[in-house]
Amino acid sequence: MFKGFLSILKQEFIRLFTSPRLLLFIFIVPVAIFFYYSKLMYSGVPRDLPVVLCDQDNTQTSRKIIRMFDASPTLKFTSTVNNYKEGEKKIKSENSYALIVIPRDFEKKLFKGNSVNVICYYNGQYILAGSLINSAFQTVASTFSAGVHLQTLNKKGQMPSQAMANTVPIKIDEHILFNPYTNYSYYLNIALMPMALQIVIMVVSIYVLGNVLKYNNGNQLLEQGCQNIWVVYWGKILPYTLVFTIIGFFMNSLLFYYIKIPLQGSFFAINLFFLCFIVVCQFMSIFFVSISKDLRSALTFGGGFAALSFSFTGYTFPAMGMPIVVQYINYIFPFTSYLRLIVDYAIRGISFNHLELNYYLAFGIFIIIGFLSIYKYRILLKKGGYHA
Repeated sequence: MFKGFLSILKQEFIRLFTSPRLLLFIFIVPVAIFFYYSKLMYSGVPRDLPVVLCDQDNTQTSRKIIRMFDASPTLKFTSTVNNYKEGEKKIKSENSYALIVIPRDFEKKLFKGNSVNVICYYNGQYILAGSLINSAFQTVASTFSAGVHLQTLNKKGQMPSQAMANTVPIKIDEHILFNPYTNYSYYLNIALMPMALQIVIMVVSIYVLGNVLKYNNGNQLLEQGCQNIWVVYWGKILPYTLVFTIIGFFMNSLLFYYIKIPLQGSFFAINLFFLCFIVVCQFMSIFFVSISKDLRSALTFGGGFAALSFSFTGYTFPAMGMPIVVQYINYIFPFTSYLRLIVDYAIRGISFNHLELNYYLAFGIFIIIGFLSIYKYRILLKKGGYHA
């Protein structure tokens, strides 16, 4: 039995390093994705988002607030227009995300002590860009307004400290936890990179386990494994488990030491979590192989299952805002438990003892599903293949 295991293991290692298709999907694709995501969000926060300016006042005061807007790292004036319609065309043509309008008599109304509106129109279809522009606009407008009010109070004879207290009576003491720089690279890469690798793990594992059924070589493989399904399974899947573990170590090193995502837990434990996640994905792969009528269907089901999991994690759209049914459905995806476990342990610093039991239970259930599917896979091997 041990000789059979070594024979299958050696055969699979040779296949792994001699198949151009496997080499492409296992090594080139994940590494390319990792570097793409890390370079794509290298700055952490989007900067210099294009904005159109419409200054209908053209006074020293309007130019002052324009300089304040332009000094914001988020905003960058790329063009000027004379009216709303021109600005609207710029936004609709996707040359800019927003239009800032300074109305006529802006300076005159300010000096008279009247209220005046500076207007920002932004494209709400781009949620991230729109929210960043709106936040920067509000900050600059509030700062400018406070400065004007402060000068007015000083001219009325109030002391600077008293004028400041009257201008900003309530001070905000804000503390951002876990991601103090609101870095989008920290937030997204910790999910996107494992997500991409998960799809590769599922597709490659299904291909490796299902390919023997496609070509009706199940009987030969079972004989090579001394009729023991566990010898067959681990002999075929273990080389890929080891390789994906190394790739996962590289991915985590990239996340926590190159991108420098805040790390509150043990780096060794994080890689151990990912190894467990690989095993779970491979067990789910054999489930899809065993319930499908051919390899193409298995790859479709498995790849679709892996790709959908990101939508159901509740990572980009809060899970608590989802319908109750969907909140329970998202636990049918291993990626949900893995991602929440990593965020809680690595980012928030929650210890093993205080992690939610749901994560461990979910992993256990997926492994049980794989165990049960192993015996259906044995029947298919004994039969020879899908179409034997």
